[in-house]
Parts: sequence; C-alpha cells; structure tokens
Amino acid sequence: MLSTFSSLNTALTTLHAMQKSIQTSSHNVANASTPGYSRQQATLVTGTPYSVPSRNHYNNFGQVGTGVNVEKMQRFRSAFLDSQIRNESLRKAGWEVRQDALQQIEVSFNEPSDTGINTRLSSFWSAWHNLATTPDSAATRGIVAESAADLTATLRDTYRQLKDFQAELDDKVAIQVDSVNDLASRIADLNSTIRDVQGLGQQPNDLRDERDQLLKELAGYINIDASEGENGSVMVSLGGKLLVMDHIASTLAVEPDAGNGTLNRIVWEDTGAVVQVAGIPLEGGLSSLAPDRLGGKLGGTLITRDLILPDNMTFLDDMANALISSVNNLHQTNYGLDGSTGWDFFTGTGARDIDMSNDIKADHNSIAASASANGVPGDGSIALEISRLENASLLNGGTTTIVDHYRANMAKLGQEAQQANVMFTNQELLVQHLENRQEEIAGVSLDEETVHLLQYQRTYQAAARVMTVVDEMLDKVINGMGLVGR
Repeated sequence: MLSTFSSLNTALTTLHAMQKSIQTSSHNVANASTPGYSRQQATLVTGTPYSVPSRNHYNNFGQVGTGVNVEKMQRFRSAFLDSQIRNESLRKAGWEVRQDALQQIEVSFNEPSDTGINTRLSSFWSAWHNLATTPDSAATRGIVAESAADLTATLRDTYRQLKDFQAELDDKVAIQVDSVNDLASRIADLNSTIRDVQGLGQQPNDLRDERDQLLKELAGYINIDASEGENGSVMVSLGGKLLVMDHIASTLAVEPDAGNGTLNRIVWEDTGAVVQVAGIPLEGGLSSLAPDRLGGKLGGTLITRDLILPDNMTFLDDMANALISSVNNLHQTNYGLDGSTGWDFFTGTGARDIDMSNDIKADHNSIAASASANGVPGDGSIALEISRLENASLLNGGTTTIVDHYRANMAKLGQEAQQANVMFTNQELLVQHLENRQEEIAGVSLDEETVHLLQYQRTYQAAARVMTVVDEMLDKVINGMGLVGR
C-alpha cells in the first residue's frame, strides 16, 4: 500500500501542473495582441496509478491515483485554414499590385483633362480644319504647329512615363526576389530549430507560429506549396522544385533577359534554369495565361511589367505610327505657302520619338496646306484632307479611327482598373473571413483566460491545503504518538 508520504507527492504534482498551467495562461494573455500567435494550453493527464496490476496484489481493493502530470503544451490552430489563407492571400496580393499599377497607368494618361492625349488630338484636327479655311494666315499656321508640338510632346511624355514605370517594376522584381530568398532562408533556419526541439520531445509552439507567419508572408510574393514532415520541418516547393527542404534553402536570382529588352528574368541560382510557376516561365514575354495562374506581389509585378504595360505602350505606338504615316503621306506630296514640297510633317517611328520635323519648326510657311505648286491664294484643300483624317479608319485593319482607337483603349484600361479594384476588395474580404475563422480557433480570449487562471489558482490553493493536512497528520504521528518509554 502507499505510504502517508505519497499524498504529499500527489499534492506536489498538482502544484507543478497548476504552475505550468498558470504560466501558459499568462503567456497567452501577454501575446493576446501578437500577430500570428496561437493560443496554448497545458494538457493534463492523470499520473500512473498504484499499484500495477499483478498476481502478487490480489488482495488490493483497487488502484490508487498518484496525481496529475502535464503531458504537453497544446497549440490551437487549423493547418487547413492556414493553407487556405496562404492561397487567398496570394491572390489578394497579386490583385493589389495590379490595382495600384493600373491606377498609376491611368494617372500617366491623365484622362479626362485639358492636357490629355484626347484633348490634344481634338485641338490638332481642329487646327488643320481652321487652316483649310485660312491657309494664308501666319497665325493659323502657328496654331497648327503649336497643336502638333503639344500633341507630340504629350505622346512622348506618356510613353516615357510608362517606360519609366516598367523600369521601376523591373527593379522591384529584383527586390522582391531578395525578399523571397530572405524568407526562405529564415524558414529553413526555423526548420532546423523546430526539428531539434521536437526531437527532444518538446513542443516548439512559438517557433511554429513564427514559421507560419513567414510562410504566409512568402505566399504573398509567389505561388508556393508547403507541407510539414514527421520531424516538424516544412518543405516549400516553387513550380515543382524545392525552395526549402529541412534546413536548406535554395536561392533565386535575377539576370538580364536578352529576349525581353534586357528586363530581368528569374532563375535558380545553382542551375541558372528559368523558374517556372504553374507552367509559366518567369521570363520575358509572359504567356497570356499568366494573369490567371500567377499571383502574389512578384506575380502581379511581372504581369504588369510584361503584359499590361507593353499592351499600353504598343497601342500608343500604333496610334503614333498611324498619325505619322497618314499625315506625312498627304504632306510630302503637296505644297507650303512658299511653294516648298517634299517635307515630312512628323518625324519618328512611334510614340517614344514622334516629333514635328525641324523644317516645319523652322518655317511654318513650309506647312503643306495647298495642292497647287503655284500657291494659289486660298487653296487649303490639303489642310482640309488632313483634318478629315480625324474620321478616317486607319487602325485595326482599316476599321477604327485614331480617336476611337484611343478612346477604346482608355475604356479598356478603366475596365481593367475597376476589375482589379473589385477583385482586390473581394479577396480582402475573403482573407479577412478566413483569418476571423482562424482567430476563433487560435485567438486568445481574455475572459476565458481569466476563468482558467481562477480555476488554476483555486486548484493550487486546494493542493497546498492538502499538503498542510498531510503535514499535520505526519506531525501527529511523529511527535504525538509513541511517547511511552521516553
């Protein structure tokens, strides 16, 4: 049978268990506002009872409990919700980048405004129409030159802003790749520590919280898959290749892509192979499937750099080329006020370098408004023909005017910006909903912890009282009994 002293040990196990429980609740309260923290609780189990059943104890009346032990520190968190949050955060981050980028592109076009391309085009055609009425007027010729200068400057400046934005995004790709490498390295380091702690039979709960936060942050950059092994390490794969395995992290790098105007492409540093995500190589000329497959900050940056911006720059080039060729075709073969001919009105090969020719800048009389070499007074027939180019179908296989082409693309840009805004808002709400569900499981309730603390406190007090009672019993036995013969 158990000795009287065993009751002291039973009470002692209770004191130890309650101390750990109080410490755990205190830790929960301290981290109630810590992002990513998961609520913990000491899991209590009964001690091994006395005695162990055997044939030698057939006269025992039954097993006697020996107290309570702390089996483990349980961490409350849903791995399934974490996976969902990572997936939806990926989409949210991608749409956020595209939303911001499209807003900046809209700012570059500056529409509607008195200084936008649409207004400049309208002024340009109007100036030619007025010149057709008064071809001999120096003032009217000056207005044609001025409107052309304004139009070409606006086209060049808009194109330059888009090109500069593309270069800025290219630099951002390199920065984001560095961030991915840093996160992967930190996850690998945590893997090593978690594996070692778990190998000692302990629960590295706080380290797991830190790693989950890093995984969520990493998923905000690019599509990843993460799975945990039996030893506690997380394996992270990117496009089917391991980015993190145990304590080892692979490294991504950027290098100029000669096939894409030297813009950066993303490669594996050890092999130099181009990184592929969801079947999309992360190099120049992204597939048209990329917007549906790539997500995250890095994915959104690449989509904007390689698809959205080039589309807008191409449409500007198409419009500028149509303007240059159509006006020059009429202007070259006709005559200025001084009888001069053969001059181009515009120079350049696209929106990046369109300009009014130096000959026209130097002498406005060289503007060819007449079809007559003799400079017949009042002949503004060519100026009229040039003004009618406003309504000529010069683009999209001869089906669209320059103005309609521009307005259609502005409408498309607005629709894309609106779509990005709606999608980002939807994803933000979805991520918030998932995080709220996770918070219901992993979050700390101060009211609940207060109740637990009171429960642990009272249990601790009761165990201490048991020790006092046993102490009094032992004192009676030792000091109050067996006095005969002293």
